[in-house]
Amino acid sequence: MWKRFEEFLRDISLTIRREKELDLNRRGFVLSGIGLIFIYLLSTLPFVGQVFQKAKAAPEPFKITELNELQVGESKLFTYPRENDPAILVRVKEDMYRSYHIKCTHLECPVYWDQPTEKLVCPCHQGFFSVEDGSALAGPPTRPLPSIELDFKSDGIYAIGVHRHTV
Repeated sequence: MWKRFEEFLRDISLTIRREKELDLNRRGFVLSGIGLIFIYLLSTLPFVGQVFQKAKAAPEPFKITELNELQVGESKLFTYPRENDPAILVRVKEDMYRSYHIKCTHLECPVYWDQPTEKLVCPCHQGFFSVEDGSALAGPPTRPLPSIELDFKSDGIYAIGVHRHTV
């Protein structure tokens, strides 16, 4: 009886038995690895498809304002391309408008237009952005603000796309 019990324990133990040691040879190991890589690649396909689908879907034009609603130095807030993407339109000169997302590139605090200094200011950490091109001038932010592409039509100013700058 003890001998059977000892054999049973030996059978269920996790020790490697010499006679079973070569069941998984190099070829089997490589094929198992390739199979795992294939499974991982298949599991990422839905996410890759979502990324490409979002990249293809260009946002629809959005009317921001009438052509002469803003005076030089004034700004207007709006959301584009989605409801939770706040943006600002600034009339810098008589014939020059600039538009940016207003989430600071440091910690996403809301940026506002400061007319006296002619800069976009982040009040959280004293970050400053150029109204000319959205580049970071001072403070913790190092990346420029994403700019909104504008289209001028006879009935108003439209947002037609977002340009995210790469550094």
